Amino acid sequence: MDGFIDMHVHTSPDIIERKLSDVELAERAKSANMAGILIKNHFESTVSRAIIAQKVVGGIKVYGGIVLNRSVGGLNPNAVEVALNLGGKEVWMPTVDALNHRQKTGSPLEGAISILKDDGSLKEEVYHILDLIAQKNVILGTGHLSLKEIAVLIEEAFRRGVQKVLVTHPELWITKMPIDLQLELSKRGVFFERCFYAILSEDPLRHVSIEEAVSAIKMVGVRTTVIASDLGQAFNPDPVEGFKSYVSILNKTGIIDKEIEIMACSNPKELLE
Repeated sequence: MDGFIDMHVHTSPDIIERKLSDVELAERAKSANMAGILIKNHFESTVSRAIIAQKVVGGIKVYGGIVLNRSVGGLNPNAVEVALNLGGKEVWMPTVDALNHRQKTGSPLEGAISILKDDGSLKEEVYHILDLIAQKNVILGTGHLSLKEIAVLIEEAFRRGVQKVLVTHPELWITKMPIDLQLELSKRGVFFERCFYAILSEDPLRHVSIEEAVSAIKMVGVRTTVIASDLGQAFNPDPVEGFKSYVSILNKTGIIDKEIEIMACSNPKELLE
């Protein structure tokens, strides 16, 4: 785990039960000689929390970001500006409040967020958010958007100078992205975050086989892949132990140590720093 960075991990405080607090996770990651963690919360910015956890624990980088769900005002440039001025490293498009997420999960559509207007173009506030991301040179995370939304978003992001785009768990059923589209986007420098959460799931609808995950890594390439846990749920393993298991499983399928280092160390460091 030396030098690893987990770019997708959930901690408490949260309105969803979590396995560990920010500080507890930072302590465990530090004990495993990890270089850093990026904490994520669907309902509030984690930037200030990351600053405090890093100061309390020391010896490990703790990064934060903001997810543009309803609780922060949705597609809210003001919230993004504050988070980035505080040092936020990733801005995720809507997740649990995304129209695509609500439709796929059968959740109420009232208040659901799409980044597109009726004519298929981006909403005005998204342009402002992309400009803020470009100015700070931080990561644009695609969240739980539809493929149509992601395509329009990435095209405009590059046009406006965004340099770091990370597709959120492209294997997960809510955000599943065809390999041919991943290959096309990878040629433009887009990164893909492949998470252990979906592999662990026992739900047939949500489960992603390790064979499918490894195939995607090999086809799209390690140079544009980030491996992350997406753990922290009360019913799942400790995120650090889960990340270790993920790496061990990947090793057993033929992903060599150098490739692991690129996906767990080099690529995350490039995106975050």
